Amino acid sequence: MKKIIFFLLISSLFFPRQSHAVTFAVMGDTQSFQSGSGSFASAVANIKKKKPQVVVVVGDLISDCADDNACRNYWSSWKSIAAPILEKTYPAMGNHDRVNASVEAADALWQEVFSLPTNGPSGFSELAYSFNKGNSHFVILNSSKPNNYKVDSAQRSWLEQDLAAARKKKHKFVFFHMPAYPVSGHIGSSLDVYPEERDALWEILDRYEVSAVFNGHEHLFSRRKIDSTLYPGAQNSTYQFTIGGTDTAYIYSAPEVGMTEYYSLEQNFAIVNAKKKSVKVDLYATNGTLLHSFRYRK
Repeated sequence: MKKIIFFLLISSLFFPRQSHAVTFAVMGDTQSFQSGSGSFASAVANIKKKKPQVVVVVGDLISDCADDNACRNYWSSWKSIAAPILEKTYPAMGNHDRVNASVEAADALWQEVFSLPTNGPSGFSELAYSFNKGNSHFVILNSSKPNNYKVDSAQRSWLEQDLAAARKKKHKFVFFHMPAYPVSGHIGSSLDVYPEERDALWEILDRYEVSAVFNGHEHLFSRRKIDSTLYPGAQNSTYQFTIGGTDTAYIYSAPEVGMTEYYSLEQNFAIVNAKKKSVKVDLYATNGTLLHSFRYRK
């Protein structure tokens, strides 16, 4: 027994928990969910079986609602379905989540519904934030506040400071709803609407060598490598994963040939394993069937 205790003490000194691999799940665009059934409920059940330490939902959790009462009921139903994994769930706000009698009302209700980190930029409490888990740093940004289709300069300034403070983390993962480089139904209605703002964001992500960017918005799964062929200023290559089809009324059309390395039109979620030298992304149909597995060194 003494030898076991000694080994555990030595392990804790030389292999602290911040170096541990992290497994996290990603869902996106659940707005077509039905209470107690459907793809969202199925995804939650199957994610629970995988036992991730973190679950991130990349926006459009709900669909449009007209006032506080309707929206509050909508959120209550969403949380009821997500209950088995809710304690470890961190959402990013999507454009449909920011609809109410006013955007201010939508923001206030989001802050009421969730209990999220408050370390984001001024004016973005719980709407943009970051946290650590094991060997990884997670950043949640907002592509709909103050306006859709951009991550504004206030968030970018904060992001730069946040990533600088997280330099010692092996992996840095960044999440926001609208992709910087859309591949299907939202080409022309994502961050590509404001290319200068998009490029200013990507310059930061590239410079701090983030391990991956995760988005929703487009109702499909896609994997796209962003390098100097897409963003001329890139010094590195960064994978953009779009996971936007967990529970939607319709799936978008297939991307044009050559636009993605891989795509799937199945309703889906992903399980990501971030180890010391690699990142592995497993794509699942919401019924738990493994669709695709991809590993890359980082």
